[in-house]
Amino acid sequence: RKTVVRGAYTISSFMEGTGTNLRLPLNPPFNTEYNALFTGLITVGATVDQGLTVLQAKDPYKGATIRLWDPNVRPADVQQWSLIIEQQLWRNMVLSTGYIGQHGSHLVVPMPYFQKKLLPDKTTVRSPYLSGNPLLSSITQISGTESCGNQRYDGLQINARQRFSKGLEFQLSYTYSHGMSDAIGYYGEGGQAASQSAYWENLYDRKAEWGPTYFDAKSMLSFVYTYKLPFGKGSAFGANMNPILNGIVGGWQMGGILNLRSGFPLTIQATDRSGTNSRGARADRVGNGEGPHQVGKGLTWLDKSAFKEPVAGTLGNSGIGVIRGPGWRTFDLSMQKSFPITEKRGLEFRAEMFNLTNAPQFGVPVRSASSATFGEITSAQGERNIQFGLKFNF
Repeated sequence: RKTVVRGAYTISSFMEGTGTNLRLPLNPPFNTEYNALFTGLITVGATVDQGLTVLQAKDPYKGATIRLWDPNVRPADVQQWSLIIEQQLWRNMVLSTGYIGQHGSHLVVPMPYFQKKLLPDKTTVRSPYLSGNPLLSSITQISGTESCGNQRYDGLQINARQRFSKGLEFQLSYTYSHGMSDAIGYYGEGGQAASQSAYWENLYDRKAEWGPTYFDAKSMLSFVYTYKLPFGKGSAFGANMNPILNGIVGGWQMGGILNLRSGFPLTIQATDRSGTNSRGARADRVGNGEGPHQVGKGLTWLDKSAFKEPVAGTLGNSGIGVIRGPGWRTFDLSMQKSFPITEKRGLEFRAEMFNLTNAPQFGVPVRSASSATFGEITSAQGERNIQFGLKFNF
C-alpha cells in the first residue's frame, strides 16, 4: 500500500529543421545573391532608371552556395522509456527513484558536402558530390541536409517530496545522467553549453563525432522549500502572544532554491590546416587536458599544453567534449512577513535575494587553440541581486 511501480515506453516522430538558409528554394537560378560595390568609383556605373537589372549576376552559380538534400531525409524517431519506484516514507513524504532512457535516430544533421577527401599522403581529392560535374566548379560552398544523426540518454533520478506539513514543504531532486550524440541539431547553444560546430569535422569519419552532448551535465541537484516559522498567533510557539510582539515575530515565512550542477563538456577548436575546407576543425590532443581550473587574466581553466594546432595536411584528433567546463551553483532566499490589518485587508512584505552567496557563474573558457587567450575564462554572470516588495491585499 505504500509502494508504487511505474513504467512507460513511448515512441514519437518529428521533423527537425536545419535553418532557413539550407532550404532548396534558395538555390540558383531561383534565388541569387549579388553585390554591386561602388566604393572608390568616380562615376557610378548603374543608375536608378535601370532598375534592378544591373544587380543580376551573369553566372548565378559563380560564388554561390548550393543546398543539397539527401533524397532519403525523413522525420526523426525518438524512443523514451522509464521505470520508477515510489515509496511513501511517512504520511506526507514520498521518495521516488527511477531510470529514464531515451534514444533518438534519424536526427537531422547539416552536412559539409563541399569538403574534400583527405588521403593518407596528406593530399586531397575533390568531393565526390562534385566529381563529374564541371559546371559546379565555380561555386563557393555546398551545404547539405541528412537525417543520419543519433542520440542516447541514460539517467538516474531521485526525488524526495514533502507535502505541506507543520509549516514545511520541500522537494529535493538529484539526477545522475549521461548523454551521447553525433549531432547537435543546426543551431546548438552558447553560454556555458558552448556547443561544437553543427558541421562534422570530417564528412567521411562519422564515428569521430560521437561524444557527450553539449548539454550533458553528469550531476544535477536542486532543493526547493518553503517554511512558515512557528512563531506568533495560531502557531506552535506564541499562540497567545501580545499583539505588538506578534506583529514583530509572527507571520514570517521563508523559502529557498538551491541549484548545483557539474560542468558541461567542452570541444577544443582549431584552425583548419587539412586543406579539406573543414567547417568543424578541432585541435590535436596530446594530453589529458584537465587543468588547474583557475580563473583570471593570464590563468587557465584547462591544460593548454595538452592541445595544439594540427599539422598541415591533417585533421585534429581531439574528440567531442573531452574536458569539462565550470559548474553552476546558486542559492536564492526569500523572506515574507504578513501584517494583518483586518480580516479582509493586510500588508505583505517580501525580501528576495537571488544568488545570496554572490557565487560567480563563470562562462566557458576560450576554446580555440589558435587564440592568444586559449583556456582563459573571460566572462561571468549571476551577481547577487536583492529586491524588496510591499503588497496590499484587500
